[in-house]
Amino acid sequence: SGDPRRRRIPGRERQQEVIVMSTVRSSTVRLCCMAVLAALIVLMTLTGIGYIPLGPLKLTLLALPVAIGGAVLGPTAGLILGTVFGLTSFFTCFGMDAFGSVLLGIRPWAIAVVCIVPRMLAGYLPALLAAFLRRRRCPAPLAAAVSCGLTAGLNTLLFLSSLWWLFGRELASDPQVTALLGGSVNTFAAVLMGFAGVNAIVEVVLNLTVGTAVSTALAKVLK
Repeated sequence: SGDPRRRRIPGRERQQEVIVMSTVRSSTVRLCCMAVLAALIVLMTLTGIGYIPLGPLKLTLLALPVAIGGAVLGPTAGLILGTVFGLTSFFTCFGMDAFGSVLLGIRPWAIAVVCIVPRMLAGYLPALLAAFLRRRRCPAPLAAAVSCGLTAGLNTLLFLSSLWWLFGRELASDPQVTALLGGSVNTFAAVLMGFAGVNAIVEVVLNLTVGTAVSTALAKVLK
């Protein structure tokens, strides 16, 4: 009785329930993956294994979980993980890193910007590019490689650019800063050559190899 168009179709309702449950399960798994990567960033910071002393600035391994999360989970995850990376980086300025501690004493808000904003962009922009490449039917491993490599390179470039922009005068003339650097740094080219050389190469290679492999494997698991 009644309008046949309003009759329930058990098979269709069951199919819709399965789709909803599958979507919720997938979202939960992806959220858990992002939480694990964020916890890994915090753990690597607190234990010190996320930073390797190499000259006045430290080589960082923390771009790796950011790159993996952005490549696999998308731009929003990349932005969130980049923010976590930036906040933990700022945290090291409170006694864990001599160079950061000196800059914190000079201009706290500026070192907060240097630590946080570049990492947010380095997490978000490569992940956005990876998502675009996947929509263009680019092979998943290639999209992951581009995203992971770009995350490391962009992190270094944006960090050093903001450091020079906000602390250029101190890098050139402040006695505390120049003592830590082993001399004055008077140009942006000097900043790049002095700080980005070995650090940037190692970080990019690490992200391209380990990051791409882990991202590809994780993406298959999450399908």
